Amino acid sequence: MKRDRKNTLHRRAWFRWIRSRPAEGDPGERWAAEVLLPLRRQKAECNVVSQVMARIAAERGELGTARLSPRARRLAWASSLMLACASLAFLVSTLLVLVGGGDEGVRQIVGLGLSCWHVLAFFGRLAADLGARILAGVLPILRALWTVLEVAAPLLRGAGIVAAAGGVLSILFSAFVFAGARKTAPRVNFQGGIR
Repeated sequence: MKRDRKNTLHRRAWFRWIRSRPAEGDPGERWAAEVLLPLRRQKAECNVVSQVMARIAAERGELGTARLSPRARRLAWASSLMLACASLAFLVSTLLVLVGGGDEGVRQIVGLGLSCWHVLAFFGRLAADLGARILAGVLPILRALWTVLEVAAPLLRGAGIVAAAGGVLSILFSAFVFAGARKTAPRVNFQGGIR
């Protein structure tokens, strides 16, 4: 099996081109410093607030000159109000013609609205009856609890007074124990030694 010499030479040339070339040496930090030196000398203006505010003021002045006169504003407002009233009148008259003419679609919509109203009224009555039944069962229990609280109020006040007296006695006992322990404890000077 013979290989084509021309194809082999072409393939070798291709591999020489793909083969990695020897890496050039790192130029070092000195070279990087020389390349970046012009950039270090440049300064950038970072405070752009004054320029932005001046631009906004200039644009506002241009808008102020292009504003409509008060008379034109009133005319635009009045015409938009008249168009809104005309649109509402057109809508109402169309609905009246449809209802008065006996249109089947309008009758179905009215019937659906009445059916929804009846369903909502039924569920409202059902919720009101359920609430009344719950309140009828809960109100006697609440009255009984209120009566128990009124009867127990003097007892709770007495228990509170007893608890407060117990707290005062506990503080007095702790003070007595601390005073007795202080008398028998060795005295310590400020340098950490015992006298």
